[in-house]
Amino acid sequence: MRDVPTTPLRVSREPSLIPSPTGKTKLLIPSNMQQKRRYTSSPPSKIHSSSSFQSEKRNTIHSRVPQNDLSNSSASNSSANLTKFYKSNVLELNELQETLYRKKSILDARNDEFETYKLEQQEVQIKWDKIASEKRRIENELKLKQNELKRCENDNIEKKQILERGHALHLKELEAKNQSELNKLRNEYDMKIEKLKQDRIKEFEKKRSDLLNEVEGKRNKILMNDSILADLKQELDNKYLYLREEWLEKYQQSWTEEIEKRTKMTQDIEIFEHNLNDDIYPKIDILTTRLNDAKSKYAELQKILEERSFETKDLVSKITEKNEQIKQTKDSSTDLVKKIDDIKKKLVLVNNELIKEETIRRTLHNNLQELRGNIRVYCRIRPVLPRETQNTTHLKVTPFDDTNGTQEIDVTKRSVHANSTTPQTFHFKFDKIFNTKDSNSDVFDEVGQLVQSALDGYNVCIFAYGQTGSGKTYTMLNPQDGIIPLTIVHIFDWTENLKERGWKYTITCQFIEIYNENIVDLLRNTESGEDTEQTKHDIRHNMETQRTTITNITTCELDCEATVNSVLKKASKLRSTASTKSNEHSSRSHSIFIVHLAGENSNTGERSEGTLNLIDLAGSERINVAHVDGERLRETQHINKSLSCLGDVIHALNDSSVNKRHIPFRNSKLTYLLQNSLTGNSKTLMFVNISSASNHVNETLNSLRFASKVNSTKMQKST
Repeated sequence: MRDVPTTPLRVSREPSLIPSPTGKTKLLIPSNMQQKRRYTSSPPSKIHSSSSFQSEKRNTIHSRVPQNDLSNSSASNSSANLTKFYKSNVLELNELQETLYRKKSILDARNDEFETYKLEQQEVQIKWDKIASEKRRIENELKLKQNELKRCENDNIEKKQILERGHALHLKELEAKNQSELNKLRNEYDMKIEKLKQDRIKEFEKKRSDLLNEVEGKRNKILMNDSILADLKQELDNKYLYLREEWLEKYQQSWTEEIEKRTKMTQDIEIFEHNLNDDIYPKIDILTTRLNDAKSKYAELQKILEERSFETKDLVSKITEKNEQIKQTKDSSTDLVKKIDDIKKKLVLVNNELIKEETIRRTLHNNLQELRGNIRVYCRIRPVLPRETQNTTHLKVTPFDDTNGTQEIDVTKRSVHANSTTPQTFHFKFDKIFNTKDSNSDVFDEVGQLVQSALDGYNVCIFAYGQTGSGKTYTMLNPQDGIIPLTIVHIFDWTENLKERGWKYTITCQFIEIYNENIVDLLRNTESGEDTEQTKHDIRHNMETQRTTITNITTCELDCEATVNSVLKKASKLRSTASTKSNEHSSRSHSIFIVHLAGENSNTGERSEGTLNLIDLAGSERINVAHVDGERLRETQHINKSLSCLGDVIHALNDSSVNKRHIPFRNSKLTYLLQNSLTGNSKTLMFVNISSASNHVNETLNSLRFASKVNSTKMQKST
């Protein structure tokens, strides 16, 4: 940095004395007596004006100059002009000095700014060096990724060859499956033929009843025929009398009018005689013609009456024919009774066959469910809420693959690093993916088959997993179309249909929640004074029957939909919920709706006991995102711990040596309760609920990774 010029300083330390024309001596303060300030912008202290300067220094001069010199200076008037010159120079010097100080302060400020900019340039240079080193590191990582990509391409080629061989084997399996379906269709056609026979019998019975009704109607008509003829005759007589009276009344009226005219017009009889004859006689002719017409109509009615009598004779002959037909139908009815008896015997045989077919159906249904996988994972995408980011381009769902029975979803994450966006795409594959437009009814269409397995006597577990606020409770417990209400309706309908085949079911339920690793009965009696919420509940497993029981728990029998609705309302009121930053109505516990289905067939003596666990898991959430503390923090820690234990159990189940190694079911109340639903012949379905909002992409990826781990698990049968 170059040297900054400074104000020159005087060498002399003593103030100089300036002689004046008056004989007085002026004291001039040197410039080095002023205090210099460096690197500051505050204005310097002002120099006194010439008048004040002289008045302040005059005492000092008088103290130093002898009195005789002062008396001599008053006599010299020739130095007046010189005094004015010194005054003007002092003023000019003061102004120049003020200007110099102002410029010096500006220069100091510019030097300060220069030093600041120099330090900033050094910091920027350090950052640039760091960015350059980071760039070299990323380039090295890119080269490694490219090499890894080449290795992945080679692996994909090998996997493609393996898949082609597997596809050929799958085609052979499909041929065998088609053959079995053909046999099944043949059996269905035989059943349809039997059904057509029954329909024909019902049609014949209906025709017979119609004929009997028709004969009865004809018989009533014959009985009423004589009274109808008498009524017709009476009606014609009344009509003739009415016409005759009407004519007589008209004739009498015209005659009276004529008499009145004659009395009034006695004087003009001769004049109007011709006109009267022309007026009255034509009317008479008209009336006579009407009378003749009435007589002809009467003759026609008599002819009609004779024709009707002939028709009655024909009806009598037809009645005799119908009586003969009735006799024939009676004879044929005896034959129909015999045929009905034969059909009833055949129906007994058909019912026996149906019972056998029901047993075969249960076996085939279980085999079909095992082929589809005893552990299945469905994904459901929640629609974007109005308060969330409306961008959903980071999610892409592919169409359902009918060949492999799977569906894929791609999630794109944009990670910001070094002021540049690097998108990353993650691929996940599940058994089924429900988009934002799919309703709860569409979801239940896929769940109904597992509910059927519970009716057949197997343990079934259906639970919803996902981040808080992803729609788990809506999927499971929505009052109108949630999985739990629709499941109970499906069970009622199916058990009603099975009554015709001799099955009678008893349906009971239990509703609990696991809150902070404690089991809480949601159907407890809250009206009593005892604090039943603190009652201890233990989980017990029967390894022989593969049944799980909970001690001191309330059990309710489900006999109608009204009972189900009251049970669900009571449980929803007692369930633990709270408001967090992530979700306003966050479930703080795992709710488990347990349905026990006990069936007995009175015809065959068969029994079945199935258990259906419908679980609404608490939402997973990160503590640093939810910003919870106190009681909410403790709840979140217990929720995340139990979900982590569930992941450990699933990881252990996926091991081929599951029968030899220890599975940590006891690490959590949730996993210990689901022990019999995750092993053996049980059926498990998991719904992973995710949000479609882009600001939840990290939670979405965590949920999909966990669900993908579950989807890759193959349930091992315990030996």
